[in-house]
Order: sequence, then structure tokens, then C-alpha cells
Amino acid sequence: MTAGETTAHELYRQASTGAFRMEVPAARKCAANFLRFADCLDSHIDRSARLRTLSGFGDFDSAHQLRRGFEDKGTQLTETLTALQDSALRMAAAYLLAAGLIEATDHSHARPLLAATAGL
Repeated sequence: MTAGETTAHELYRQASTGAFRMEVPAARKCAANFLRFADCLDSHIDRSARLRTLSGFGDFDSAHQLRRGFEDKGTQLTETLTALQDSALRMAAAYLLAAGLIEATDHSHARPLLAATAGL
């Protein structure tokens, strides 16, 4: 499953080279939508992280295998949702970059910087 990483990376690359440009109001609107989406994923990521440690399956080997299978799915879900959130943040950055509102994003401060620049 892909969470849009390739598309987000390519759009960001095109914006950084100047091949992709946008008007400021449209870029802010697009970025704001992606930022809201990324924010909505926080609670889902938190809930999926709790699926990594399950109990109540019993002590049979088959029960342990079943538990591990569900825990692995929980881990995969967390990884997919996190990748989706990262892609949304990258898309927001690409739109703001395409409008000349930012030059680059620092990953550790990306969300607050993007939200401020998008006018949220």
C-alpha cells in the first residue's frame, strides 16, 4: 500500500525547482486542507499504536499466533497512517513552497511553520 509518499515527494521537488507554482491564496487553501487532514490523523495514529500490545487471547500456541498477527496488523496500520500524515505535511509544504511562502521546511518544526504560513 502506498500512502502518497512518491506523489508528495515529486510535487515538493517540482515546487523547489520552480516547475510547480501557485498563487498565494490558492496555495494557502490547499495547504490548510492537507494540514487539517494531518491533524485529524493524530487520534487514529494514537489508537492504532495501542493495537500493538493486545491481551486476552489465552495461552495456547494458536492464541499466541493470533495475538501476534493482530499486533502486527496494528503496527502496520500505525506505519501506514504515519506515512499518510507525513505525505499530507509534505503536500502542504509543496503548495506553500510553490507560492513562494516558504523556502524549505525543517522537519522538527514543519507543522507549526506550515500552519502559521497557511493562516490556520
